[in-house]
Amino acid sequence: MFKPRTIFSALNAIILAFAISTQIYIQPALAAGGTCNPTVGNLPICPSTAPSESASFVDPTATITNPTNITLGEKVYVAPFAQLDATNAPISIAADSNAQDQVKITASGTGVEIGERVIMAHMAIIKGAAKIGTQGSTGPFTDTVTNTQFSNTVPETFLAFNCEIDGATIQRNTVVNFLARVGPGVTLPAGKVVLPGKNVTNNLQANSGSLGKVVNLTQADVALMEGIIEVNEAFAKGYTDLAMADLTNVTGINYAPVTFFNSGGLPQIGGTPTSDPNYRNRIIGNLTFQDSLATLNHKLANRISLRADEGEPFNVGSIAGMANDVVFHALETTSLTLGNGVGYGPRALVHGGRQVVNGVANGPETSIGDAVGLGPNSVIFRASIGNRSAIGQRSAVFNSTVAPRTYIRSRTIYADNGNLILPVEW
Repeated sequence: MFKPRTIFSALNAIILAFAISTQIYIQPALAAGGTCNPTVGNLPICPSTAPSESASFVDPTATITNPTNITLGEKVYVAPFAQLDATNAPISIAADSNAQDQVKITASGTGVEIGERVIMAHMAIIKGAAKIGTQGSTGPFTDTVTNTQFSNTVPETFLAFNCEIDGATIQRNTVVNFLARVGPGVTLPAGKVVLPGKNVTNNLQANSGSLGKVVNLTQADVALMEGIIEVNEAFAKGYTDLAMADLTNVTGINYAPVTFFNSGGLPQIGGTPTSDPNYRNRIIGNLTFQDSLATLNHKLANRISLRADEGEPFNVGSIAGMANDVVFHALETTSLTLGNGVGYGPRALVHGGRQVVNGVANGPETSIGDAVGLGPNSVIFRASIGNRSAIGQRSAVFNSTVAPRTYIRSRTIYADNGNLILPVEW
């Protein structure tokens, strides 16, 4: 399944150029009570008159279709290039939830209902008639790692990187892992975690761990979710404060908010601190690029979100090419190091985090070596990728150090240094 080889052909295949997308016209504003419609008068701060402590924030690059059919609660954060499409049915997102970079919600039937404290991580897709985090038990649950019982009475729900929810119900206190899918008519019950890459197509698979699709929620899962919610609430406030000071602060190449976990500041591009509110992509915070801005204009496609607003710094070598919809991000207190000559395929995600060793996140941080190719929809998280390696499309490398000149095939989960290798089933 894994074999060394040179990757120049893989690099060439994924260095693509794409046309700039068009924004959809946004209707007039309407807001009521503790909720808000993200119409033109309520963008990017929703509602426009709210104090930053309770406001929701919608990044100006987000695409909002039929906003009078969309409702946001308080302290919702909608990240760069997210897409909320309520053309055919309503979308509601309750308080303290977040739709991260490149999240796509396309409602049909009875619509999409997102409850409180739901994490829709980078590139998650929700479509059809779906309910996420609106119902379900708060415990007690059995943590099979610690062999203890616990409850979570202020529950969260976590849709991880590049997962898909298609017409399903995802109850509170659940996780749908990266590159996993839950299909039409399925209910994922509280206390369950869908394993990476799995395709859950019926309720028996969603309930029974013996079928190899789900495992039990752990207290570590809950702690991670609580931290993510706290960070994204801070984003809603921090970006609102920046926008209140000057709307040009929250577009293009620009500042990260100053928060308890981030120092703020501007990207360094070609050795120069740079702000360009008119730039077509979102490049935010403490990133250092070897390439000049003029060079990046030729190497970067569109709808790209490189956000050093949580973990920092990001040190980016000379880029070979970057296709549409690429995302960089990092967990707080972690960084990213990206080598020279890396080719980033469309919807590739590179996320910073330390590898977990003996249950503690104190291992190596996320890094990518030189002359690496990342295929479309690939995920790199808590991982180090050696020089001249290639990661296939819709594959993930997690909590691992990959040797130089390694090729990981498409639709493969490679985790824990090869102790876990799973197919992506859809």
